[in-house]
Amino acid sequence: MQKTALALMIGVSLICTISACQPKADTSEPSESVSLKVVKNTDTQSLIETSEPKMVAGKAIMAKDCIALNQTMQKIDGNSEIEAIESVQHLLRTCLPTASNTEVLELLKNYQAMYRQFLTDKVEVNDESLNNAIYELHYGEGLSSDQLKTLSPRAQYLIGLVDSDADVRIRDLGEGYFSFDHNLKAMAELFIPYLRKDQAAFIGRMAQDNQEIFWSDAAITTSFEELIERAIFWDNYIQNYPNGYAVKDAKILLNLYQYALFFGSDNTDWTDYDFHEFTSPEYEQLMIGLAKRPESTLTHNARTFLKFMTLSDSERQQITVDETGTSNSYNSLEEILQVYPPWDVRHYRDCLNGIFCENDIDFENLKVSTAFAAACPSTGFGSMQLEDDLKVWGFDTEFNDKTLECEPLNLKDYSDFECALNMDWNDNLIISFYNQSGWFKSAYVNSEDCNLALKGHLAADNEKM
Repeated sequence: MQKTALALMIGVSLICTISACQPKADTSEPSESVSLKVVKNTDTQSLIETSEPKMVAGKAIMAKDCIALNQTMQKIDGNSEIEAIESVQHLLRTCLPTASNTEVLELLKNYQAMYRQFLTDKVEVNDESLNNAIYELHYGEGLSSDQLKTLSPRAQYLIGLVDSDADVRIRDLGEGYFSFDHNLKAMAELFIPYLRKDQAAFIGRMAQDNQEIFWSDAAITTSFEELIERAIFWDNYIQNYPNGYAVKDAKILLNLYQYALFFGSDNTDWTDYDFHEFTSPEYEQLMIGLAKRPESTLTHNARTFLKFMTLSDSERQQITVDETGTSNSYNSLEEILQVYPPWDVRHYRDCLNGIFCENDIDFENLKVSTAFAAACPSTGFGSMQLEDDLKVWGFDTEFNDKTLECEPLNLKDYSDFECALNMDWNDNLIISFYNQSGWFKSAYVNSEDCNLALKGHLAADNEKM
């Protein structure tokens, strides 16, 4: 099995480095702040005005401004200027102290989404002239006025923000690509004083680690020592907050960093190919130090890894064999550690961009249940992983028969098939069952989508005849 680094994963010091100098959230009622209370409705929580306005930067902040803050952020896009961001920041400093925990998290998610829209709308990441210009700005001697004039007005504006030390920075995506990005640490510092301890730890660490990309050209961009430190953090987080904020994502991150630590990548090797010796004495000493830490999932795996490196090839062959009936060190190590490629899952969670882990497929904006989407891997082929019966609609793809109809299916009946998750032309998800003869069935979440797809399938085949 070859070491693999997923291209889609491009562009991912303790929390105290961010939060140690931050003021603690004041839970008492400020004499001049906006007092808020929560009223539940069917979808979200609304903020209700109960007090007098406060002056911030010479502008009166009314409680209604806090109520509309999420909507205000959603309106900011590629036509907005930095003053709109600064206005939101002023509002946040007034509204956050009296917001509930749920509201703080919602504001934070919308704040991150706002900045992404502000920086990416109307800017093409694959624009060659822009990437060449940013390279000169980031690594060269800067841009001349003539070079700047060749760029779009929006790109010129954002470059000006970078030069003026605003909360806008350049992020090197690797392989000659760049993007404009928000300073994640500045974002975290604004919200951390108003988060629970477990939330602050998670958000702060994500902001620190994701300032730069983790994968670049199939290589790991961080050092071996830093990689161990990240793995230790998430190992400790899971132990300290077993029921804490986003603990499932913390486990994804621990698996990610363990995989990178023990297996490296195509262009990053900590050991020789067969895991017999380290490529540097420093790596060996760091791994030994990790194995000496108090018992945990991570330290147990470090000890197992070191022991595995001492096994002979014949001893390793007794551990496991692959689908061809042979054994190799990679498969054997993967089996005993139970640490697998982070992208080899039902659907990939991206934890290397921003301060939240996000689904690689935007489930929330699809007219499909997440259970349907989670049946197959989001990329490539793989066996379905279903916990419950799932009724869908599908048709045979091997036939072009006018009598062919969509029929109700239970995905569990096809759990032994390989499958692939794709998007159809209606922006809905489709699962294709795969066997040796080709695509066997295409399944949709409801009969309407299935029938529409079937018409397209028959029409496309008729054109070929």
